[in-house]
Amino acid sequence: MEGKVYFSQRLDEVLFLDIKKEKLVDLFKIYLKEDVYMPIKSAQIIDSIKGGNTMEDIPLSFFIEGMFYVIGIDESFRYKDIYIEMLSNVPNSISFIKSLIFSEVKNEKYEDAYIFLKGLSYLEANVENYEKLFSLAENIRIKDKSFKEEELSIIERAKLIEDFAAPFLYESIIKREDGDFETAMYLLNTYISKGGEQTPVISEFHHSLKNIVDFERGKELLYEDPDSALKFLIPLLDEYGNDATLHYNIAVGYRILENYEKAIYYLNEALTIDDALVEVVNELGINYASLGDFDTAIKYLRKAFEATKSVEICTNLIMCYLNSGNVTQAKNHFDIAKKLDSNDEVVRELEQVFNKISL
Repeated sequence: MEGKVYFSQRLDEVLFLDIKKEKLVDLFKIYLKEDVYMPIKSAQIIDSIKGGNTMEDIPLSFFIEGMFYVIGIDESFRYKDIYIEMLSNVPNSISFIKSLIFSEVKNEKYEDAYIFLKGLSYLEANVENYEKLFSLAENIRIKDKSFKEEELSIIERAKLIEDFAAPFLYESIIKREDGDFETAMYLLNTYISKGGEQTPVISEFHHSLKNIVDFERGKELLYEDPDSALKFLIPLLDEYGNDATLHYNIAVGYRILENYEKAIYYLNEALTIDDALVEVVNELGINYASLGDFDTAIKYLRKAFEATKSVEICTNLIMCYLNSGNVTQAKNHFDIAKKLDSNDEVVRELEQVFNKISL
C-alpha cells in the first residue's frame, strides 16, 4: 500500500479550518485565488477551537505542524503545492519541524516522525533527510511488513538524487527479504558502483547474497547444464558443508551426468547431515537402479514410498521389481499406483507392460 493508504487513518487526527484567503496572505505572503482549508494536528488546539475560540488564538506553529503532517501523509493532497509555498515563505519553518521530528524520535513516535520528515523532504529533498527517512522506514517495516510499499515509494523518489547510493542498498535489503536474490544482488552492486560505503556489514551482505545467487543459479541449471551447475554448487561446500540440500543438489547434477558413484557419495553425505530428507532417499534408489543394483534400489525406494505415498516413487519401485524379476511385487505395487493416480502417464504405460505379461 502507498503511504497515503498506510497513514490514511492519521488524517482523522487533523482538523481542517476554512480560512479566508485574505488572512492567509497576511500570514504566509502568498497570493491565492480561493479560500484554503488549513490543517491543525494538535489535540489541545482542536479542543480549543471546538470550544469556541477563534483563529486568532491559534499559534502559527500549529499550522506549520499541520501542513508538514498532511503533506507527509498524502503527497497528492489537494492543497499540497499551496502548503509547500506557504511553508517556504515562513522563516524558520524548516528548523521548527526538524526540532519536532527530533522530539518525536526521542519519544519513540517513529511513525509521526516519519510523516513529518517525509513532508519536509518535499521542501528539502537532500541526502541527509532521505537517509533519516530510510532509517525510520526500516524501523517501522521491521515491525510491520505492510509498510514495505511505502518504503519502496520513498526509495524511488530518492533515486532521483544524483550519485545517491543509499536507496539501492535499502531496496536490495527488501528484495532479499522477498526472496528475489538476483535483483537484490544487482541493486547491491549498483549501490557499490555509486560509491556506497563498504563496511564489514555490507561486505558480509554482499558475500552472503553471492552465495545465495550461486546456489539458485546452480539449481536452475541442473537439468539444462549440469556441468555449469556443479561449478556454482561445489565451491559452496567450503562454507555450507553442513547443508544437506546442497549435497542433494550436487548429487542430482552428478546423476544427470551419469556419474552415479559420486552422486551416491554426496547423497550419503546429505543423509549423514539430515536423515529425514525423503528426496535424498528416493534419489539414492534412482542411482542404485541406474547402476543395476535393484535390490539396494528397492530398499531405498520402499522407504521413500512409505513416507510419501508418491505415485512417481511407486512407479520407480515397480520398474525396479520388474528388473529384479520380482513380478509379484511389481504387480502388487502397480495396483497401488493405479489407486493413487490411474491417469498418470507412467502408470498407463506400465498397464500395457502388465497386459503383455498377463498374456
